[in-house]
Amino acid sequence: MNCTQLLNKTEDYLERHLHSKLSLDDLANHLHISKYHFHRQFSRCSAETWYQFVSRVKLERAAMQILVSEQSFTDIAHSYGFSDSSAFSRAFRRHYGMSPRQFRKARIDKFSS
Repeated sequence: MNCTQLLNKTEDYLERHLHSKLSLDDLANHLHISKYHFHRQFSRCSAETWYQFVSRVKLERAAMQILVSEQSFTDIAHSYGFSDSSAFSRAFRRHYGMSPRQFRKARIDKFSS
């Protein structure tokens, strides 16, 4: 499997299982390779680790949810597998440089001007 195939299959799996607990074992089994081989291949093909990739994708999808809905941050956090809204807020702030609340407010301010 080349890098493009590995990354595409990984992203497809992640998209289908985004709202459930993801494990490296489950993904490797799905791809019919060992988790050690997957980890080596993924590291070779990507600038991110598996964990960073999963976190980034979940935060990006959560950000889209924040923009298109008025759903609570706690509900969004839980739907993307964060243990609580505080953990979600910390991860969101690290990734986007602002809190989920600031992110939503910036969208509202931008479109109400």
